[in-house]
Amino acid sequence: MVGNAVTDDYHDYLGTFEYWWTHGLISDKTYHNLKATCLLDSSMHPSPECVKNLNLASAEEGNIDPYSLYTKPCNDTSSLKLGLGGRYVSFFFPF
Repeated sequence: MVGNAVTDDYHDYLGTFEYWWTHGLISDKTYHNLKATCLLDSSMHPSPECVKNLNLASAEEGNIDPYSLYTKPCNDTSSLKLGLGGRYVSFFFPF
């Protein structure tokens, strides 16, 4: 088991881009541009073209949590306080 390990820039980028794309967070064009410009770059020193495409992907993704796509949004803090009484976990299982 690997857990939440960093493997290498190539596979980390590829997995991230595929996750965004297969979950409808970025367009086909952005996905292909990311693969073309970022896969061989270092995550510490990406090329200007890679940074441009990463910023575009971020804009397409919008203001959502990509790791919590299937949970209900919490738009009101007062409803959050009421929901923390033990029923909160059920929001994580939409099926």
